[in-house]
Amino acid sequence: MLLKNCGLMIEPQQGLSVDDILVWADYAESSGYGYIFRSDHILSMGAMKGKPVPSPECWVSLGALAARTKKIRFGPMVSPVGFRNPAMLGRMACTIHAFSKGRLFLGLGAGWYEDEYVAHGYAFPPFKVRRKQLIEAFEIVRPMTEGKRVDFDGDHFSAHIDCFPRPYGKGIHLIGGGRNTRIVQTIAKYVDEWNIFNSPLEVYRRLKMELERARGDDDMEISHMGTFIIGESKRELSQRIRRYMKAIGMFGDPDSTSKVLLSKGILCGTREEFVEQVNERRKAGVGKFYFQIWNNQGMEMLGLLTETLKEDF
Repeated sequence: MLLKNCGLMIEPQQGLSVDDILVWADYAESSGYGYIFRSDHILSMGAMKGKPVPSPECWVSLGALAARTKKIRFGPMVSPVGFRNPAMLGRMACTIHAFSKGRLFLGLGAGWYEDEYVAHGYAFPPFKVRRKQLIEAFEIVRPMTEGKRVDFDGDHFSAHIDCFPRPYGKGIHLIGGGRNTRIVQTIAKYVDEWNIFNSPLEVYRRLKMELERARGDDDMEISHMGTFIIGESKRELSQRIRRYMKAIGMFGDPDSTSKVLLSKGILCGTREEFVEQVNERRKAGVGKFYFQIWNNQGMEMLGLLTETLKEDF
């Protein structure tokens, strides 16, 4: 069953409360999904940008999620290393991993949303500096997640610690996200899983080659995360595309919009078309799928997704 290798990806900065996060976690766990992830953003974006909406802090809510659930794996997708000192972030991750009996998966990234850095007083250096910060963060966090002592001094971060509690069992599963060639090359030797956000197959294949070249092998878990639109019929699909267009302020007709979405690597189609799109990515090496949920609406469409994953794979 593919469902156990799938998860929900929620975006709490768009107005979800901690209670909402727990409701989504309950749904994912009771439905048989293997994972639930949340973004690590502290300001809303897109159509919600600038509006006074809840934006619960990521790691506080992960603690609540760890206490609420029993089986499902969870984590941040992904935590920018510029938000928290890497040694402290590693300690936070080890604590929740130990408490949840090994269910935390840790995603790390270089960060990209400048507005939220500036609003909270964080420096937002140029990309080449953020990439270097990401490398140094991995040099600290990777051994911590393996239960090892860290002695490291870099240009941006340092750590000389032996972390307790130790992570549970064999250690923490590390995820690196990215569609940038340099970032993919950077994370290759550190992570257990590469996650790619909405991308056409040709982009995915090119980056996969870069990943394997930098890593020296093809022993890497790969996951796809992003928006999805699925309908039982063409009519239902068109209705849902219209709702999506309205939500993001997009103009046009559903048919032309569908083609645009597909060209961007977004899973969009009737049930049969959706299955075909997922299988095409599976044949290309994608083993996991994390489906993006922006708000508390669309439960009916999510029900169809869940049914499709249970019955058609």
